[in-house]
Amino acid sequence: MNLELYIARRLLKGKENSTVSVPIVRIALVGIALGVCVMLLSIFIITGFKKEITDKLTGFSAHLNVVAYGNYNSYDAAEKVRVSDTLLFEIAELPEVATVYPYVAKPAILKSKKQIHGVVLYGVDSLYPGDFIRKHVVSGDYPDFSTAKASDEILISKAVASLLEVEAGEKINAHFVQDPPRVRVFTVRGIYDTGFGEYDNIYVFCDLRHLQRLNGWQSDEVSGIAVDLKDIGLLPVAEEKVYDLLPWEDSGNMCKVTTLYDMAPSLFDWLGMLNTNVWIILVLILVVAGFNMVSGLLILILDKTFLIGILKALGYTNVNLRKLFLYIAAGLIGRGMIWGNILAFVLAGIQYFFRVIPLDPVAYYMDTVPIHFNFVFVILLDIGVLVISTLMLVVPTMLISRISPIRAIRFE
Repeated sequence: MNLELYIARRLLKGKENSTVSVPIVRIALVGIALGVCVMLLSIFIITGFKKEITDKLTGFSAHLNVVAYGNYNSYDAAEKVRVSDTLLFEIAELPEVATVYPYVAKPAILKSKKQIHGVVLYGVDSLYPGDFIRKHVVSGDYPDFSTAKASDEILISKAVASLLEVEAGEKINAHFVQDPPRVRVFTVRGIYDTGFGEYDNIYVFCDLRHLQRLNGWQSDEVSGIAVDLKDIGLLPVAEEKVYDLLPWEDSGNMCKVTTLYDMAPSLFDWLGMLNTNVWIILVLILVVAGFNMVSGLLILILDKTFLIGILKALGYTNVNLRKLFLYIAAGLIGRGMIWGNILAFVLAGIQYFFRVIPLDPVAYYMDTVPIHFNFVFVILLDIGVLVISTLMLVVPTMLISRISPIRAIRFE
């Protein structure tokens, strides 16, 4: 039988007026609970930011893009690449790939009766999943790009619709700067709003076949091939595999593979800075919570001086006594962590379901504080806090070896 653990359990189950629940110890427990709560909320929010921004970026582009060497992003698409059903099938069969589709991007100037605005027409076909854009449609409907003839319908953002002062169902002219200049008339089938202003202001979705004809391209010539992955963590492996599938034997179809990080490096640099801030917050809070428990344990040891003297008189060694108080401290830390977890999940759940804390979408690319529950991070954080906090308490327990049993009993 583990006698130290048995005594620790009895002391931890003491009554409310027991000396184990002295105010100093309670304050230490509150510090642990609040610290764990803040650390968990920081992780929920930062992972939420990363997930939301990544989802929005992949909604407008993809994790990987196969483009010509002369292109630098998904809408600078003056060069073309040849796409075949065989290549699309081979890429789609990769275990890391979720969807693959061709696209054509072409700059244009939209002109309504009152206003003009420069945009990029993003031409897609029936292979484009469109789930992300569909759930952000706020007016009208998502166009049907699977018709036998090229559809004249387009999908514009709420920001573009506001600038041009148009609504769903109205017609709009698209002017293309080329030799010779061309004009096409489109019908606004729907309006979307993702809150991602940097892309909402320029992306207009249309039928791929229109842009192919304007460029004088064949049906197998596109600006690029978009590849969405099942998980962004698979990106390095998938990039190599897609690269190996490209038809290098055709010298007239030289391509390269660009990643989501190449498309928006500034955004991911910003997310990297947020990660650094979170680590700083975690370390500071853990240090403060640890010192709270150190002070609480010292008070507890002094409060239990008589018990220490009795146990030493009965033959208990300093090592066994230190183990006893480490068990008590670990139990107290565990209580604080449980309450901290409960509080964090309650607060995060309120924000997740009711969106009570708003954000400026112009600055943060979303209109509310995002929450993402990652239970792996929660388990790792809880284990880390418990282990590190307990290790920090090893040194304070050395005070036990300086307590003389005779003086301790007399003192009581």
